[in-house]
Amino acid sequence: MLRTVAAFVLLPLLLCSHVVAQGEHESHALAPCQLAPTPGKRPPDFDCAVLIQKQFTTLPSGKLVLRLENFATIDAAHSAATLTSAVVEAGGRIWLLTVSAKGQRSHDGQFVTEIDLPPVPYASNYIMDVAEADLGPANKEAVARAVHTHPGPEVFYLLTGEQCLETPKGATKARAGEGMTAPADTPMQLNIMGQSKRDAFFIVIHDAAKPRVNVSDWQPRGLCRE
Repeated sequence: MLRTVAAFVLLPLLLCSHVVAQGEHESHALAPCQLAPTPGKRPPDFDCAVLIQKQFTTLPSGKLVLRLENFATIDAAHSAATLTSAVVEAGGRIWLLTVSAKGQRSHDGQFVTEIDLPPVPYASNYIMDVAEADLGPANKEAVARAVHTHPGPEVFYLLTGEQCLETPKGATKARAGEGMTAPADTPMQLNIMGQSKRDAFFIVIHDAAKPRVNVSDWQPRGLCRE
């Protein structure tokens, strides 16, 4: 059973509250993540921000990846951007995040990595929500309660720290400089690991007509604590 929650970029205050189904004792909470006042950049006083929302009507052909590159200036990044790119700032660097065919590179960009994308369900209009969250030990409990799904694949790239993602298929861990993914409609529990803060991009590519996130009743087994 899934319960739809309005996309947090439109109604961020809803995500500060708990969502409780009738007859349940456990509550779910999604960390508040507001739209960045300056597009593409998380303010220092925001733990989490939706940096940008990029809409497009078609996907590139071939095996798709999310390509991450750095540029010296914002203008240079925008010049290299495609219809499926987003330009953001994080960790003192300028990033170009692009949904592209595997193996492609931008001119004048410093290639960082490419992360294989799980299948993106067909849509007549897509949206790529790019967010950044800098969360630490104090956020662990609230983050772990937020068991949820997305209507499209989610991609994580860690700038600092460590995380563990539990899904019905098991647990996957990543640390700074690494990425991970979750397929569309997969129940998941995110866990912040260690005693340092975890700063990461998380990107969801989905049908623009669907809400970005749904709360899930799936019960994790605690694999990330093992």
